[in-house]
Amino acid sequence: MSQRDAIRNSRAVRWYILTLPGCHRGPAKGLQTELDRRKRAGETLFDFFAPTYREVIRKGGKWIETARPLLYNYVFVKASENEIYRMMCDGLGVYSFLPRVRDGKSGYYPYLSDRMMDNLKWVARSYSDVLPVCPLKPEYLLKGDKVRIVDGQFKDAEATVVASPGAGQKDVVVCVENWMCIPLMHVRQDQYEIVSLNTDASRLYSRLNNIRLLICMHEALRRRHTVSGVTDDDRMMAKEILRQYRHLEPDSDIMRCKLYSILLPAYTVLGDEAGFSALVGTITGILPLVRAEQSKALLLVTLYGCTDSSIWCTQAHAIVDRWRTEPGLKKSRQQLIGWLDDFDRWFGHRP
Repeated sequence: MSQRDAIRNSRAVRWYILTLPGCHRGPAKGLQTELDRRKRAGETLFDFFAPTYREVIRKGGKWIETARPLLYNYVFVKASENEIYRMMCDGLGVYSFLPRVRDGKSGYYPYLSDRMMDNLKWVARSYSDVLPVCPLKPEYLLKGDKVRIVDGQFKDAEATVVASPGAGQKDVVVCVENWMCIPLMHVRQDQYEIVSLNTDASRLYSRLNNIRLLICMHEALRRRHTVSGVTDDDRMMAKEILRQYRHLEPDSDIMRCKLYSILLPAYTVLGDEAGFSALVGTITGILPLVRAEQSKALLLVTLYGCTDSSIWCTQAHAIVDRWRTEPGLKKSRQQLIGWLDDFDRWFGHRP
């Protein structure tokens, strides 16, 4: 970092994270006193956020409070580095920056974006400004999928799914810049939607390569195309699929094909014409660009099964029929052949 950049960085107004000694007790009165003094003197003002914290630990699959007393060990101050250093020199020396984050030859003190700070303040208000803080410990906390709360007291908060390996437990938490987690203890499964999956490629593939969901939707289509009709369980499964997957945006054609082949039957089962038409338009646009034969076949068979279109029927058979004579056919291809034959039979196009 050049000297000019360093000067500019030291003057930037941000939400910096300050810490107090572990022995500190009571509210952060010094900051309020300094702010009041500056108001009277007409000096540069600053903002700060100093909620009460209580540390919680995970025990027996539940979050419980530790016996540690309440204390203000983290304080968020919106000011420049220069202003904060000035406050420290003027009687607030008990506060400290978190250690610098190194980025090559340069470094900076940890800070939060205004958007993240607004989210943290909002969640704090839901807890009456007493936050149950869970320090991010790598031995049992893993960053996971991003979610948005859509109902309940935390509605509109963005959060992260954190898994405890081996326990089969998942808790929705607000993860603050990878260094602190605040568990949203009263969020039910139906109160959030997935915004994005963990960026790990293998995990994304396993989530979208969900044969169980495909089979469930195939069976729901069978009931829809026959006299029995879809069931309440079919509709519930379709709603769950849309809740979890419709906002995802995979960055590869193979992942998009897998995603759309799960979503399209869900829209069909629910009779959601607007969502169905929009997705068909998207699929029609990407089909010419898909080079992976099996991924393309999966989309074509799904389109045919959801639309009874002669166009998709012909294109699906053009690929799938070539597989019928292949020796040692993979199970996934056998599955697609079977599904294509089912659609032909249900629609009455072939014996």
